[in-house]
Amino acid sequence: MSSRPESPERGLHEPEEAALVQACRAGDAQALERFYRAHVDRVTRVIGRLVGPTPDLEDLVQATFIETLHSFARFRGEASLSTWVIRIGVHVARHHLRRGVRRQAGLGLVPAADDATPAEAGADARLDDHRVAQRVHVLLDRLSPAKRIAFLLYVIEGYSVEEVAALTGAGRAATKSRIWFARREVLELARRDPLLRELAAEDEEKK
Repeated sequence: MSSRPESPERGLHEPEEAALVQACRAGDAQALERFYRAHVDRVTRVIGRLVGPTPDLEDLVQATFIETLHSFARFRGEASLSTWVIRIGVHVARHHLRRGVRRQAGLGLVPAADDATPAEAGADARLDDHRVAQRVHVLLDRLSPAKRIAFLLYVIEGYSVEEVAALTGAGRAATKSRIWFARREVLELARRDPLLRELAAEDEEKK
């Protein structure tokens, strides 16, 4: 699990962030570039994990920032700028998943670079990790977009139930239910897969 992200409940308190928002609203090119550079890596990571390996990732990231440009006027500082951008990215990812776009995933796309097995681990170990990651993505494709996104934000990105609810625009009870059912479905599907069965059993032992 990644390090704990900032809370979606944190408001806009830093003067420099407020000034950046105002400059972006005014169409200041330097401010927009600064905003993009400050958030593009995190947006890319989160969207990539939500939708899985896809050649459309760059387009989805760009769509997220295009949406932010059209939405700056509606930004009220009720959450941090970073949280607001991720919320838009979650919306873009959910729309992509609802379209049912089938991914053409090669081994080079799985897993994400920051999760890859170190090169010194050897080719066989890296190939095994690729195979496991591919199987996991196949399982995730069986979930509804709402459950998939809630599950991955909670389990992989490390958000709390309340934070996932804020990012997805859902109630706390609905979010908790989506995470619980998604986890149950993933484990049930994993138990039927010879390659993932051992991982599912290890997860159960940790409970």
